[in-house]
Amino acid sequence: MNSKYPLLLSPTKIGNVELRNKTVMAAMGMSQSDNGFVNKAVINHYAERAKGGVGAIVVEVTCVDTPLGLNTKNMLVIDDDKYIPGMKELADAIHKEGAKCFLQISHTGRGAKRTITGQQPVGPSEVAMPYTFMMGLGNETPRALTIPEIKEIEEKYAQAARRAKEAGFDGVEIHSVGYYLGQQFLSKTANIRTDEYGGSRKNRMRFHVNIIRRIKELCGPDFAIIVKAPAIEIGTYGGISIFDAAYYFKHFQDEGVDAIEVLAGMWSSEGGKKTQPESAYPDCQATILALVMKIMIFLQTGRKKKVHLIGGGRAQNPKAAEKALKHQCDSIFIGHGLLCQPNLVNLIAEDREDEIRPCIGCGHCIDHQLQHGGKAICSGNAVLARGDNDYTIIPAKEPKNVVVIGGGVAGVEAARIAAIRGHKVDLFEKEAKIGGQMNLAGIPPYKQHLQLLTPYLERQLELTGVNVHLGTEATKDQILSLNPDAVVCATGVLPATFPLDEDGVTINAKEVLKGAKTGKNVVVIGGGSIGCETAEFLAAQGKKVTIIEMQAELASNTGKTAQTILLGHLKGNHVTMLTECKVRSLDKTKVTYLDKEGQEVDIKADSIVLAIGDKPNPALYEELKDSIKEIYNIGDSNKGGIIPTAVYEGYTVGNRI
Repeated sequence: MNSKYPLLLSPTKIGNVELRNKTVMAAMGMSQSDNGFVNKAVINHYAERAKGGVGAIVVEVTCVDTPLGLNTKNMLVIDDDKYIPGMKELADAIHKEGAKCFLQISHTGRGAKRTITGQQPVGPSEVAMPYTFMMGLGNETPRALTIPEIKEIEEKYAQAARRAKEAGFDGVEIHSVGYYLGQQFLSKTANIRTDEYGGSRKNRMRFHVNIIRRIKELCGPDFAIIVKAPAIEIGTYGGISIFDAAYYFKHFQDEGVDAIEVLAGMWSSEGGKKTQPESAYPDCQATILALVMKIMIFLQTGRKKKVHLIGGGRAQNPKAAEKALKHQCDSIFIGHGLLCQPNLVNLIAEDREDEIRPCIGCGHCIDHQLQHGGKAICSGNAVLARGDNDYTIIPAKEPKNVVVIGGGVAGVEAARIAAIRGHKVDLFEKEAKIGGQMNLAGIPPYKQHLQLLTPYLERQLELTGVNVHLGTEATKDQILSLNPDAVVCATGVLPATFPLDEDGVTINAKEVLKGAKTGKNVVVIGGGSIGCETAEFLAAQGKKVTIIEMQAELASNTGKTAQTILLGHLKGNHVTMLTECKVRSLDKTKVTYLDKEGQEVDIKADSIVLAIGDKPNPALYEELKDSIKEIYNIGDSNKGGIIPTAVYEGYTVGNRI
């Protein structure tokens, strides 16, 4: 065991459930069930994390009341005994690998979508779920639940817990954060009832108290109960103060709840100037842990029983986690870090921290489900929610000489996997550094976690024995002289050109990020993610920036969470955002464009930045494809796309060679 982290790696207890260490995998929806049933993909997903050393796993959000309680089509379900056999397989698989498991039970309430449920959503009151930049979701006004309906749902929570116990789970977690029904009852802006379920803290808490008491009746004292709840609900629509939370948590403790996982609820119509996207969250988020510490102080007075407090937020950094455990919480929850690196805890215990694949905070795991109706995907982990979640890498039957051209994320992943399988791999990168476009992606404000990826890629190439040739732009003759059995082209993109720029006055956005100088008045042509991030980069330097975009929406090619926060930053930095506008001409002093009404408008420009989208560069692939029997074209040189797609292509090709 790594002695640097004695607290993190030492045993603990939640109620009467003994954990081998103080790490808890937070529940994260994956949307990969078969109509609510546990399948092989679900079992493999959690078994891999249990095998990876985590102390306890809170299995993802699971619906207690279909269809009204669903938030995605492929959400896990536990509202009928028919789901018990699959849940038993899941619990057994987790226990087999040494971790304890809790099932997160939930109802989406007013957050449900009619397109999924076929019905009007329900909630404590007729108050629509507000827009939240964390989820990018607004919703129709719900129907207020009647008291008999509330009592029926309470019983459904309790029966879900009974089924979890029969399936072999060690406990349940009542989900009461975000847009789920639990938080809706606790919030005085979502819950404006005047009957026994609203109007006072005691009444708003009644829903939870009734559920907790009934679970204890059905499941007994040794079956652990965790409540996941906000210590504060902040933002435009905030309805839970720190004092409300302290009142709730103290009563949960007195009712015999074994643990509370503490978060902060966040509602806002947009991300403000100071709002940070996940790509900039601090390790072991100071906000959450400060709230946990305040709650800990509140709970220390007059308590009947010490409740176990679980805190965290970007806790894959063991140094930050160890520090938090000294003063701020009893266990650490780890979320996206375990999606990205399933054996994260084992790597920490084995003093192999430099091998941990970092979560870059891109948000695709959330957005791909809630915005696109798909499964969770990851920019670092190609296996996540793909197929059966099988992490087995099969050695090659016959080792080959493999050449990979391009050291971006797609090329490195292909080289890494091919080398692990036993192939001899040479990788050529024309720049002096591995990383490709990721090295630029981490430059704009609030993108610092993207900078963590390049050291990881470099270390992986070193560990897997890939022969890396930096500062070498590979040619056809050079590649053929190596007599490769297989070639992978991951040669990236060509810089965009602009037909109207006859005099060459524009500057490519990527050159600006590299340090090219610009004047005081800057016009950015192109409002995709690169254009908007470059605009933010320039505005942060005090420049007067204008974005001109032909489409109706800016940064539409990024996830909804990141998009909303980014647009909030642009607004806060007084960036002029012109949509549905078309550039007509430009010169060294101005840009002329057509506005929405078709009128010509001139805008002063000391510098004009081009961000209209680069083009794939498959030239070397085209040169080689008739000379190499086994050749692949992946990543941006193929058709481009988001980072998870590039990593998945690299992983797939590395396994195919």
